[in-house]
Amino acid sequence: MGRQLSTPTAILLGSAMIAAAVYLGLRHGPAGVPADPRPAGGAPSPPADAASAAAAPSAGPGVPRDEVATQAARALEAHRPALIERCYKPAVAAQPAPREVKYVFNLTFDAQGRQLARGIIEDREASRPEVTACLVDALPPVAVAPPGANVRVDVPFSLP
Repeated sequence: MGRQLSTPTAILLGSAMIAAAVYLGLRHGPAGVPADPRPAGGAPSPPADAASAAAAPSAGPGVPRDEVATQAARALEAHRPALIERCYKPAVAAQPAPREVKYVFNLTFDAQGRQLARGIIEDREASRPEVTACLVDALPPVAVAPPGANVRVDVPFSLP
C-alpha cells in the first residue's frame, strides 16, 4: 500500500499552492480591463462632450476652501434657531450643565455644492451626547455655491 499524507501536511501543501497561485495571479495587476463607464443604475453613459465638461471642474477648486467654509458656516447658522428649540432647550431643561456645547463639523461638498459627507466632532469639555444625537437627526444636508471640485472643510459650531 502507498504512503498517505497526514491532514496537517495536506493542509500545508494546499495552502502553499493557493498562496503561489494568488501571488502569481496578482503579481502583474489587473489585465487592463476597462471599467464600465456607465453609472451604477445602468443608465446610458452621457455624450462625450458632456462627460468632458463634467470632468473639467475637477482640475482644481474654483472657489477657495476658506470661502466654502464661510458659506457652510452661514448654512449651519441658518439652522441654529431650529436646532436650539429642538435639541438644545430640552437638554438644558433636563440638566443645566454644561451651558455651551461646542462642535466641529467636517463637511465634504461635491463640485455642484451638494453635501457628500458630514461628521461631527464634540468638544469633550462641553459635551452633551443627547444634543449631538439630536443634531445628527435634525440637521438636513447643507449646500454651498458650486466650488468646482470636491472640497472638505471643518466648520466650528456651538449652541446656544
